[in-house]
Order: sequence, then structure tokens, then C-alpha cells
Amino acid sequence: MASADQNPSDGILEGGCLCGAIRYRLTPDNATTDYCHCDMCRRWSGAPLTAWTQVPIDQFQVTRGTAATFKSSDIASRHFCRDCGTPVYMTDVTGRSVGVMIGTLDNANALAPSGHGWASKQVSWLALSDHLPRWPENPPYDTD
Repeated sequence: MASADQNPSDGILEGGCLCGAIRYRLTPDNATTDYCHCDMCRRWSGAPLTAWTQVPIDQFQVTRGTAATFKSSDIASRHFCRDCGTPVYMTDVTGRSVGVMIGTLDNANALAPSGHGWASKQVSWLALSDHLPRWPENPPYDTD
């Protein structure tokens, strides 16, 4: 496992699932990091919101194990550990990017979200006091 002081300036971040069967590394250059409040992400994670970092596909590599895949929509597949069930990452059908669950990073403090996607779906009982931008649906960088 990576050291707790791992950070993006090192050039590589590592992470994996709860049981360690799936391990990955990513280069955070050009990463887009945000929260998602959509129904699909909420159900997949079992949490009121998710925090993702999205990188170009060539900046992500699974280094151990093989994730199980669930085609969650016409545009994306979600990948998780078949042993412990941890949701680890998501890919788009174009092969353009990989969205990695920030909570699976060895150092979840390494990347901070910069906005909220699908804020129109935020659960009513969740109070968030940050002043990050909020978009009612996809953030503008997710629509191209």
C-alpha cells in the first residue's frame, strides 16, 4: 500500500478495494474531481453522494486483480470488486476517461472535489456548507 503522505505532486496515486484484490494507479494530471448527487451514483455507492476523480484512460491502470463490470447505462460501465463489493471505478463507452471513486484512493485527501454535479438530486437532509459551484445536472465538462 502507498504511504499515507502520497500526494498528486508525486505524479502517481494508488488505491484499491477494501479487501485488496483490486489495486490501481493513476496519474492525476488533467484530473477533474467532483461530487455527484445523481440517483445512479447514490444507489451504486450506497451513500448520499459520491466523490469522483476523472482522468484520461491512458492515465489509469489496474495493477492487481480483475474488476467485475456492470453496464449501468447506455453510456457507462461501473467496475467493482467481486470479492468485497467495493465500487472502484467507472468507464464511458467512448473509452475517453475513467472515473475513480476518491474513497478508494490510499490517500483520499490527495484530490479535493471542485464542484457538485446533479445538485438537483441532492438528498434534502444533507447540509453542505462548501461554496463550490453546483450544476443541476451534469457539470459542463461532462457534456462533451
